Amino acid sequence: MPKPKLLVLLNRLAVGGPATDLLSVLSGLSNDFTILLVAGEPDPDEQPADFLLEQYKGFETKKIYFLRRSVIPVDDVKAYYQVKQIIQEFKPDIVHTHGAKPGVLGRWAAHKLGVPVILHTFHGHVFHSYFNRFVSKRIIALERKLAKISSAVIAINQTLKDELVNVYAVAPAQKVKLVKIGVETERFPDNDETKRNRFRNEFYVREHTIAIGIAGRLVPVKNHSFFIEVAERVLQQSTNRQLKFFIVGDGAEKANIIRRLNEKKLSYTQAGALYNPSASFVFTSWRNDMDAVYAGLDMVLLTSLNEGTPVSLMEAMSAAKPVVSTNVGGVAELIEHGTTGFICNSIEQMTKTVLQLVESAELRKQAGTAAQAFAQAQLSKQTEINELRSLYLQLLAQHNR
Repeated sequence: MPKPKLLVLLNRLAVGGPATDLLSVLSGLSNDFTILLVAGEPDPDEQPADFLLEQYKGFETKKIYFLRRSVIPVDDVKAYYQVKQIIQEFKPDIVHTHGAKPGVLGRWAAHKLGVPVILHTFHGHVFHSYFNRFVSKRIIALERKLAKISSAVIAINQTLKDELVNVYAVAPAQKVKLVKIGVETERFPDNDETKRNRFRNEFYVREHTIAIGIAGRLVPVKNHSFFIEVAERVLQQSTNRQLKFFIVGDGAEKANIIRRLNEKKLSYTQAGALYNPSASFVFTSWRNDMDAVYAGLDMVLLTSLNEGTPVSLMEAMSAAKPVVSTNVGGVAELIEHGTTGFICNSIEQMTKTVLQLVESAELRKQAGTAAQAFAQAQLSKQTEINELRSLYLQLLAQHNR
């Protein structure tokens, strides 16, 4: 009996949580489905994630040049017809979209072509903190219409599911399925400190220096200005003079972050030939070795205004690092405040928490150990793969009745 055909549409094959999560899932599903991944091109300020295709096997990949993050009507129409043509040629049993624009173009094309099962995963949402109120209302209205032509929509955490059902009324509860994302927790332990030493030696971080990091795209919703405010206060108030703050990632907001650092007269440097080891802030740009990055840091912060389930926190927890975060998205489902990490509602609260962690190696160890234990028990990638497989087969069976 031939395997069901699964076509997955991703907004961009770029470094970040959705791509890493999705490619590892597709590899895990490849024994049960014939899979085609269709993805757009990264924007100029993003790092291509093609290296992941060497790591994860078992599926075919096709790129669509006109599928971009920005709304460009002419290109969006071209992307729609490209998607439609690919669906006609591949003849999938299932179309599963990831990302706002693929969710629109892919679901509509699949619906028009009579694809049996149509799904969309919300890795987060753009219903607030991205656009003005007028645009946000239009997006919500569109998502409600698209939900009606979907076999199911997937939320990656309970908070997001509650918002989709009860806050924004995107779809009824029976249509919104909960499939929590997982991480490959086994990648991140560093028992002999080889990874830690490699990262810290690269950036000339001394043994007793406390390295504090934030990882993700440099875009407004990640709220790096909050990170800088906290870092400035910690530098001013801590008795520990050996502190270094790492900004891991890249993006369009970098120029504004640098301007903020200059305004505050805070020293910064960038990875590369002109690296200055004495600077307080380090821009690493994109990294392909996040296991080494987390190993080299002593704590990881997240300051976002809006999130789904932040992969950076999940990976940091898997690496036994204490995490400190704003209370957004599914963060409260990852962090038990004071045990597996810390949730903060203000700059003052986060500053106080970071200072406590800076001053206490024992507190850092306790929080990191608890975080890693939680990750290993609750954040399994295999669980995510198994739940998606079951959902696909269930929806196919329902369609074929």
